[in-house]
Amino acid sequence: MNLPDCVMSVESIEDDLPGIKQVSASYQKQQMVVDYDETQVSEAQILSAVARQGYHAEALESD
Repeated sequence: MNLPDCVMSVESIEDDLPGIKQVSASYQKQQMVVDYDETQVSEAQILSAVARQGYHAEALESD
């Protein structure tokens, strides 16, 4: 993420995909956390939505 406005762009996937409960992105950490319902949306769909916004994302193991 290059600009703080990018955070808002990435967080907008919450409105684009069913099953997304919350998206929290950090410009400083260049990281986002997505809380989602796995029965409604897949990890691949989330990564694809981020890519459509023009950014690269990779899934990390959850705690």
